[in-house]
Amino acid sequence: MIASLSRLALRVALWALDRFYEIGRIGRTIPDGPLLVIANHPNSLMDGLVILRIAGRRIRPLAKAPLFGQPVIGHVLDGLGALPVYRPQDFPGETHRNDRTFAAAVGALRRGEAVLVFPEGLSHSGLQLARMKTGAARIAFGAEEAADWRLGLRIVPVGLTYHRKDAFRGRVAAAVGRSFEVAGWRELRNRDEWLAVGSLTAAMREALEKVTLNLPTEDDRSLIETAEALYAAEKGLSRPRSPQGLAPRLPRLQRFAEALAWLYVERPDDYERLRSAVDDYRSRLRRLGVREGEVPRRFPLPGVIRYALVQAFVLCVGLPLVALGTFFWYLPYQATRLPVRLFRPDYEAVATVKLASAVILFPIVYALWLIAAGWTTGLWGVAAAAVALPLLGMAALHWRHRWSRVKEDVRIFLNVVREKTQRDELVRERRVLVEKFESVAREWQDARAARPTTQPVR
Repeated sequence: MIASLSRLALRVALWALDRFYEIGRIGRTIPDGPLLVIANHPNSLMDGLVILRIAGRRIRPLAKAPLFGQPVIGHVLDGLGALPVYRPQDFPGETHRNDRTFAAAVGALRRGEAVLVFPEGLSHSGLQLARMKTGAARIAFGAEEAADWRLGLRIVPVGLTYHRKDAFRGRVAAAVGRSFEVAGWRELRNRDEWLAVGSLTAAMREALEKVTLNLPTEDDRSLIETAEALYAAEKGLSRPRSPQGLAPRLPRLQRFAEALAWLYVERPDDYERLRSAVDDYRSRLRRLGVREGEVPRRFPLPGVIRYALVQAFVLCVGLPLVALGTFFWYLPYQATRLPVRLFRPDYEAVATVKLASAVILFPIVYALWLIAAGWTTGLWGVAAAAVALPLLGMAALHWRHRWSRVKEDVRIFLNVVREKTQRDELVRERRVLVEKFESVAREWQDARAARPTTQPVR
């Protein structure tokens, strides 16, 4: 019974995850066979769910032990086949219990399963990877040594990058990197046990750095995101006025981060001038109410009239459905924020708390409405409500999204009409900025090509 409940909780959580986030995958599929998946850890339990969603196979995560005692989260972890980690801050003097967890992880790998480890050891919102713990390397060596180095264990890095990770309809990109074999460290492991652990841990960090976005400061994030958006818009890599997922953007963001970091070190004066130019451009966009990278399109009168008529018709026709959807679902939608206000979880756990609340509240409210339908209209009413309630909820969400876009369009239109010369000036400035970005990119690539390469110690 408990196992069935855990599987049901996991299915509901994954379904809710698809509603909560827009998820995109970059790179390879997760391979078959014994696999140690390593990932950065910016978003608590959501990270494991996202990786499971994009993996296409069962993956057993290691998770901190206190989570297993929580009502919904504990069942989800059981459904994942998760393994508890006993941290000193949670269980003082009881870290010896991790020996059993490590043994279970080794056993799972020897059976050809996939195990997920977050080598940073904690969930955080830092702009760079935290210091890596050695547990993942010790598990990997333990599995290979138990199989006399014939297991063929591979390590796969997965980088998770979020946009508005605490918010409904945020975005996440999961970048799957190139896998590598643990057997390459066999000789070093036989020579020096701890040197091998340090070397494999360093290789894991290097692999994760290639699939994550690592930045010095929050200001650098804003600069890089704006620069990438300008470049993508100028080169036609993103559709104007359309939200672009993180997955196609992440490789460009990584290249921009590396190139601008190089410019900051090599020519700090040029870096500051470029930053100032981008900030000025971004400020002008904000005054027009335009998103980063975009330039307001021209507004011919026939197109304006057609747009106004179509949007007014769609919004008016959909309004009764929206009213019904809001009536049925507004209370549980708003109630998911209540636990966040009451318990004030760490920022990294906000999305997990919201999702867990939704997994509890929405099915309860759904069941109550079905009971009410059966009480008032009988069996046919239950059947109709079972189909109509989810559809009304989705209609309300889509209508709200369209309404926010129309309001934004109207604001931009009015601003551009008042300042007609701004558009052409912004187009010219964007082109100049993109030329500067390309120049920096060429110099950075030349410098990187000339840099000597080093090989890790094995």
